[in-house]
Amino acid sequence: MSETWMIMGAWLAAGLTVFLFSFLYKDNPFFKIAEHLYLGAGMGWWFQVYLYSIWVPKVWEPLMNHEWTVLIPSILGLSLVTQFIPRISWVSRYGFTFMMGYGAGLAIPAGLSTDFINQIGGTIQPFSVMASMDGWAIFNALLVAFGVICVLCYFFFSVEHKGHIKRVSNIGIYFLMIYFGAAFGNTVMARFSLLYGRFDDLYTFSAGKYLYATQFIVIGMIIYFAIHGFLTKGGKEPEAAH
Repeated sequence: MSETWMIMGAWLAAGLTVFLFSFLYKDNPFFKIAEHLYLGAGMGWWFQVYLYSIWVPKVWEPLMNHEWTVLIPSILGLSLVTQFIPRISWVSRYGFTFMMGYGAGLAIPAGLSTDFINQIGGTIQPFSVMASMDGWAIFNALLVAFGVICVLCYFFFSVEHKGHIKRVSNIGIYFLMIYFGAAFGNTVMARFSLLYGRFDDLYTFSAGKYLYATQFIVIGMIIYFAIHGFLTKGGKEPEAAH
């Protein structure tokens, strides 16, 4: 890659990043530009993925080899588009019905295997080798089993939650809160890792090698908001802000 293209890419990346962050101040035309470019580029990328990963190898090539059976799922898939045409939107129901039924048939067995059977096995399996486990591992296995039982009691609605059942189900609430907190914390950490990546790029593109892209873009944004605020305060709303 030539140095010119590298600098242009740095300015583009830094500019779009600053444009998106500018929404933290207020909605503005720069944010809308970055938002529309992001959505447009994303849709274009998905279109070419579907075209070359699905339509060409799974529809076009089989039809060229006279495999006419692919017309059935193709027509069902195209029927989904009719929902945008009110007069024949009822046709899309056949495609949605097949998609939901087929998807449920795939998801339910996989979900039972991973989220149900494997979870039961993971809870019970440590007790089969407890003789070879140290004290901390035994405590951990007992704690996990106890937590699973308490959570299951919380979701057991066939009997009224009172007495011992209520106490156990209340303990299950704490285990659920710990799980939700850990899951939320993991999600936040993942989002912060993306944020750190953008900050790292802005820091990298602030070097003289990239003609101080970050500094110039940030200064330009500040000047724009200052002029825009001054004109707005003076009763003159710029056309670009509408």
